[in-house]
Amino acid sequence: MKAKPGRQRRPEGARSLSWRVLLDWESGKASIEALRERAFANEKLSARDRALVTEMTQGVLRHRTLLDYRIDTLLDRPDTSLPHPVRALLRLGVYQIMFLHRIPSHAAVGETVNIAKGTRYSGLVPLINAVLRKASISSPAPLPAIKQNPVSHLSLAASMPQWLVERLIAQRGVSEAEQILQSLNRPAPLALRVNTLKTDRDGLLAELDDLGIKGRPGRICRHAVILETGTVPALLQPFRQGRCTVQDEGAQLISPLLGAKPGERVVDVCAAPGGKAGHLAQEMEDRGTVIAIDRHLGRLRMTKESLTRLGISSVRLVTADALTLPCFLTLTPFRVLLDAPCSGTGVLRRHPEGKWKKDPDRIEALAQLQFDLLQAASKTVSPGGRILYTTCSILREENENVVDRFLNSADFRVADLNASSDLPENLFTERGELRVWPHLHDCDGFYAALLIKNNPPPLTGGAGGG
Repeated sequence: MKAKPGRQRRPEGARSLSWRVLLDWESGKASIEALRERAFANEKLSARDRALVTEMTQGVLRHRTLLDYRIDTLLDRPDTSLPHPVRALLRLGVYQIMFLHRIPSHAAVGETVNIAKGTRYSGLVPLINAVLRKASISSPAPLPAIKQNPVSHLSLAASMPQWLVERLIAQRGVSEAEQILQSLNRPAPLALRVNTLKTDRDGLLAELDDLGIKGRPGRICRHAVILETGTVPALLQPFRQGRCTVQDEGAQLISPLLGAKPGERVVDVCAAPGGKAGHLAQEMEDRGTVIAIDRHLGRLRMTKESLTRLGISSVRLVTADALTLPCFLTLTPFRVLLDAPCSGTGVLRRHPEGKWKKDPDRIEALAQLQFDLLQAASKTVSPGGRILYTTCSILREENENVVDRFLNSADFRVADLNASSDLPENLFTERGELRVWPHLHDCDGFYAALLIKNNPPPLTGGAGGG
């Protein structure tokens, strides 16, 4: 119903808006970040309320399994079937009680109940009120013992789907799987990459200090700055003027591994949103050509905006499917960066929603796509040419297994990245692939393998004659 002329709609509160954003995410395909930004554009919220909406929506998705476990133990009948919007509202209320200790419990209970009163679920207000009041005064029920049931314990403690817990235990063992899962469930630090075409790290740190923003050098990457003061980077002058961009320290490790030099031609397939393409151009001193390919025109427009802000002119954007690369790419030897679509299991601390819309069947499909992309990319390099295959997954199925399958079908070898690097040795596998782990390096999880096309064997035998 339209509001009467001259009468303004009452602004939506932070909790109600958070609930609506979470419901929209559950029922659609848009990212939680995109839905938040859309909601912020339609509501006049204070910076404090925007931060609260971000905290609550991220937090509910980060701890969803544990929140459901807590809710079920507080119901008079744990098998009670709740309407989905009611369960989502209870998650929001219980999250505030369990994790947002600066918010008084009575406020979390009262505000959540008030939201329910204004909906078609008002008949369930007594149940909602009872569950939240119990949550505010009682201790959480104990989790299954890790020794007796490690999968259930870790799935609940770290709010991870059981299939992912099972795979990590099989891959790394219970003890290290627990460390990995705990690290993936913590909020990620905000990292910037210095644009060395315009400044250096000391210069950026000094500029941030002048703005009252505390930062420190990254632990691993020479051009990384970690922000220790909460802020929105897009509002900072050095960001707007292109002296830095947002990129996790783990992601900053990738592009330099390709070894691209000024004046060379490089292909970045699956390039959008362009962070690694811009980094390649930066490593090449903006001299040469980076051909950035993506099949999504809208995402390439975002890439162009980012490159323009950074003052980078050597990147050529091409709309194409990486599985059927344009024929002109097969005529020249290239260094190729293949940042393959993946499960994103290495970036769950930054994108916790990624836990809930993937399953083992999806991982299998992704692994096939990654292999097909490697096969297509291999046609663009001549003997001695290089492909840097990388994902932000921590699963072997998308990393070593894909590379092994490719090596069994193509005349390539794995280069030992550790042998030519001054990075810490614990970033590399035994055969020299990059392996970044959140629990070891405080970065997003990444994998990279440098694949070199072998030279053909020399011709043998004498020359024929007639």
